[in-house]
This record gives sequence, C-alpha cells and structure tokens, in this order.
Amino acid sequence: MKKKILCGILAMALACSLYGCGSSGAATTVSPNTTEAAAASDLPEMTFSIGHTGTEDSWNQSMCLKIKEKLEEYSGGKIKVNVYANAQMGSDSEMILSVIQGDLTMQCTNTASVTNTVSDCGIADLPFLFDNVESVRKALSDETFLSLLKEKFEAQDLALMLVADQGFRCITTNREIKSFEDLAGMQMRVQDNANHIAFWTDATLAPTPIAFSELYLSLQQGLLEAQENPYRTTVASKFYEVQKYVTNSNHVPQCNVIFMGKAAYDALPPEYQKMVDQTMEELLPYAQEVTDESIKNDLEFLQEQGMTFLDFDQIPGIREALKTATLDNAIARMEETIDPALMDAYLKAAGYTR
Repeated sequence: MKKKILCGILAMALACSLYGCGSSGAATTVSPNTTEAAAASDLPEMTFSIGHTGTEDSWNQSMCLKIKEKLEEYSGGKIKVNVYANAQMGSDSEMILSVIQGDLTMQCTNTASVTNTVSDCGIADLPFLFDNVESVRKALSDETFLSLLKEKFEAQDLALMLVADQGFRCITTNREIKSFEDLAGMQMRVQDNANHIAFWTDATLAPTPIAFSELYLSLQQGLLEAQENPYRTTVASKFYEVQKYVTNSNHVPQCNVIFMGKAAYDALPPEYQKMVDQTMEELLPYAQEVTDESIKNDLEFLQEQGMTFLDFDQIPGIREALKTATLDNAIARMEETIDPALMDAYLKAAGYTR
C-alpha cells in the first residue's frame, strides 16, 4: 500500500514538473529553456536553412550560428538549423527570392543588398548622417521607424526579424589622404547600389561597382586604389595584404537585416513563432557586443599587419566637406523612392533637421 501511495505521489510530481500545476499556460511559455523544450515535445520536427554571403569568420556567420544555437536549444532539438556561408545558396538577390518562395528559411545580409527588393532599405545609405555608433542604434531601434520598415518588408512577402548595425563602413586605400581634395578621382570599389554610386560621385571619387569576389585581385593588380567595408570584412578578406591605409571614414553604418518569408513565418506553430521572436530579441544585444569588440580588435589587427591609420577626426574639415557634398543630395534623391513617413521617422530618430 505504501508503495502505491509513493508511486502516486511521484507521478503527480512528474506531471506538475512537466505541465506546471496551477498554471494552464506554463506548458507553452517560451522563456525558461526547460519549459521551452517541454512545450516543443509535441511539436513537429522542422529544418531551418539560413544563408548568407559572408565568410565563416564573418559577422553574418556569428549571428547565424547564434540563431542555430538558440532555436535548437529552445525547441529541444525539434528544430534543426543548417547554416550556409560563402554564398553557398546563391547571391544575395538569389537568396532573397529563395526566401520569398520558401526554399530558404532565413537570410542574413546588409540593407544595401535588399534595396532592389525593398527599396525603402535604401534609407540606411544616407551618408555622413551619424557621428557615432550610439546614434545609429538609437535610430535603428526607434519604434515608429521599425514598424514602418516591417510593413515595407511584408509588402514584399518578407518578415523582418532583426535590424542591427555592424559599426560603420570605412575606406581603405593605397592613396594617402590629408584633405578632402585628396579624394578626388579615387578609384574605389563600391557596392552595386545606385545610392552608394551617387553619393561617392558627389564626393568627387570614381566609384566602381565590381563583384566582391574580384576585389582582392583588382586591388592587388592596381586596377583599383581603394575599397570600403566594415573592419571585420577587411580583416576576413585579408585586404590588409593589398592596402596601405585604413581610415575611420564612417560614411554609412553597416546595417544588417535578418528576415524570413512571411508565409513561412505565418505557417509556423505559434510556439515556434515565439521561439523565433525570442531568439531575435536576444540576438540584438549579442550582435552589438560582437560588433563593439570586433571594431576595436579588428582596427588594432589591421595596424599590426602594417596598415597606417588615417584618422578622419584629425584631418581638418574632411567630414564637414563630405557631409556638405553628399547628405542633402542623397536625401533629395531618396525621397523619390522612399516613403516620406519612413524618411521623417528615420531623420527624426537620427536627430537631423533639414
């Protein structure tokens, strides 16, 4: 008899631990890891695929691996996540189409690569708008701005999951820069993006949009003098081997986005949607931590490899001249394609008054 009573007590204790006695919603809460795993126990097994064009040492890869870690943990292994780096799933534009069609679950890329699909992403290309990373993060986290941007993604059958900075894009070059005038005619590789080409032309450079895969050789052979990327990309791609100078030009923030197909997200069980949402919420501070550490370490590394640092803050008048030559012209051009409400929200969040 005592054994039967003991067994009954143990059974009740086990039931309480699994389902949460006294709380009907405990089994589907997504906060504590153990509860999430229990909540996923009756859910279907799924495989997520995430693609990006970065290397395995890139910021993109760090973010995708963190997503994999979190989703597999929260789902108790029911969700398996495969990460594809180095453009294994195609170019950025090809992957965007794959995400929309449901052949790829998620994509991690920069806003410039999405502009042809979501034209309003071009707003992140406004040059010389921000003085520091803190002001960038304030603008990107503005609720009005984010809400409007999510609507633009949804209009293209995409669900925007995360917007995060990777610091700024910065010029590296084989030409010493001592003044604004030294930039004139500089042959610099830029992204194949109309906004970037236009504002660098305004700044008197000669922007050249070649494929990223051709960039190292073009710099090595002297076909180009310069390129512009976040420090992490400059390190990962070993551009320090073919460039003399690194700057803190900070001309535009490197704004990265992670998104799913809207239909794919909507089709997920509610419990999985919560896990995805929580993962992205937790990913933002991680992304900022990785970025801050990377900026410091990567700039130090580039100088250790022999590159000379050209501090734009110590070059008289160069930032002011670049801002005067580019920003208002860029705003005027972008107003033709960007929702005025989105533009106003972004500029207001950035603290810029026209």
